[in-house]
Amino acid sequence: MQKLSRESWIEAGLHMLDESGYAQLSAEKLARRLNVTRGSFYHHFRNRADLVQALLLRWQADYTDAVIAYADAVEDPGLRLERYLLIAGRLQPGREVAIRAWASKDGAVRTALERVDARRREFAERLAQALFPGALPADVQRFARVACLTFIGFQQTGPHGRERFAELIEDVLALARPRAGPQP
Repeated sequence: MQKLSRESWIEAGLHMLDESGYAQLSAEKLARRLNVTRGSFYHHFRNRADLVQALLLRWQADYTDAVIAYADAVEDPGLRLERYLLIAGRLQPGREVAIRAWASKDGAVRTALERVDARRREFAERLAQALFPGALPADVQRFARVACLTFIGFQQTGPHGRERFAELIEDVLALARPRAGPQP
């Protein structure tokens, strides 16, 4: 039997979420997947709740904090949106889908999901303010809600959903751009 790190268990747990969803996540199944004894799990985690917390913190770091930091590394709002869509499009949608399903059954997961969703909405609001200078606060909030909910919906459709999400955002931005010629 090989000795694994806490990180190995977290990675295996995330892959299990990607492939099988939250219902299959257990110390015993992870130990079998890693070809180690279940006792190794308790060397790295106090209990299942400790593992769940570690998985959720990693998911937030990888799927929200890193994505927003990458996008925010540039000043231009259009480029910031492109960078956000680029990195978000590379993420595994199954993980997000599994966590959203899990949140409907587990309060700790729901709390983490609400925290992540709030952070994403805040980013979308800041982006909308930069993309649409002078927009009313209600319009900025509306854009952020629509962008976040649309992204969630497109995740449900798999890899092609991400492409359609990017196309939809481009269509929305095209509507906001000033048009040449007389207005009706």
